[in-house]
Formats: sequence, structure tokens, C-alpha cells
Amino acid sequence: HPRQQSASNQEALTRARAAYYSLAKKGFTGFTASVEPNWEVILAHTATPATLTVFRAVQFSMVVDANGTVTAVTHEVGANAAKPELQPTVNRIRSDVQRLVAGFFNTWRIFAVNSPFPETEIQIENPGKHYNFTYTTPNGKVTVTMADDFSITEWKLAGPTVKRTVKPQFQKTADGFLLTAYQGLSEPVGEGIRTKLDFQIEYQELSGLKVPFKVRLSGMYG
Repeated sequence: HPRQQSASNQEALTRARAAYYSLAKKGFTGFTASVEPNWEVILAHTATPATLTVFRAVQFSMVVDANGTVTAVTHEVGANAAKPELQPTVNRIRSDVQRLVAGFFNTWRIFAVNSPFPETEIQIENPGKHYNFTYTTPNGKVTVTMADDFSITEWKLAGPTVKRTVKPQFQKTADGFLLTAYQGLSEPVGEGIRTKLDFQIEYQELSGLKVPFKVRLSGMYG
């Protein structure tokens, strides 16, 4: 019966929204932080004393707003990296850090700040032991697949220029599912760069809010 199905779907949506840790519900207003890349790990066999001196001389900080969006990644160049001949290297360091930091938080905020299920028209299918929630955003069509305990197993975006797939992992807390890891795959529609990255997240508690403290990532860009 259509009305029964609609009521059941609305209940599922309400339960799904309540199942996740939400910084927004706790009054999150954003934060500022320093960004400290572990250059020994990133540079691997190219991590010589000389290269480490240059890379460590570039100090990063960031600003995250109330929506979890990175609004600024700024950098200061110390004396060891201020030489004109090092400018191309410094520019590359800056670009890579900005891209990785913004990309991570752009995905993290979907699951940890507001809700993976925004206040919009959402189509719901329940074909057995999982749910499919589908909705449209300015960036394309989103499909969210969940297990019967409302834990998300896959989040997919089909946009005009890119297809994104996120496979998240969560820790069950008293305040709901908290994102602790995810695998992200970004595939261009047509020309572009394919990216596949795995993230693991450690949290710290500040003013009663759980915010990222350390992020480990591995994978490939292009």
C-alpha cells in the first residue's frame, strides 16, 4: 500500500539520520589547526637530510568552517626553502598539501558534520537486507547503500565530469556511527585524473567534540 510504504520509508530515513555522529547537532562552528605532513613517510627513499630540510621549512595551517569545508590552507616558507631556485618545489608541495587536505575534509564532512541524508527529496528502496537511498545534488546523483543496521557500506556520486565512490568504515559510539576510515575512488568522465586513496582517521576530543587529529592515507593520484 503506497501510504504504508511511504510511512515506512520516512521512518527508515528518520532512523538513518539519527544513526550518525553529527558535529552540527553538537554546535560545531569549525576550527583552525596546523597541518604537519610526515615527510619521512611521504618522501620514502627520497627523504634525504637535504630534501627534508626544504620540505619541513614549509609550515601549513588550515581553517575549517561550520560545514566542515576547508576555507583556507595557508603556508609560510622558512629560510631553508626561501631560495628562488626552490620555488617550483615549494609550489608543488603547497599544491599537493592543499589538494589532499581539502579533498579529505570534503568527504569527511559528508559523514561527520551534517548528515549523509540531507533535507531534500530522497528515494528509498529496501530490496532485502539493505537500503538504497537516492537523491540529487547540484554536483550529480547520489546513491547511498546501507546495511539493515543503517551503517553505510557505499556512497556514490554520478556527476557530469566525475564519478566518485566512497566505501566508509565506522565506529559505533553512544552518539552514533563515527567515520574512522574510508576508501575513495574518483574517476573522470572523459579526460582527467583517476584517484584512489585510503584514509584512516584518529580523533581527538576538543570541547566535547570529536575532530580529526591524525590522518593516514595511501593510494595513488593519477
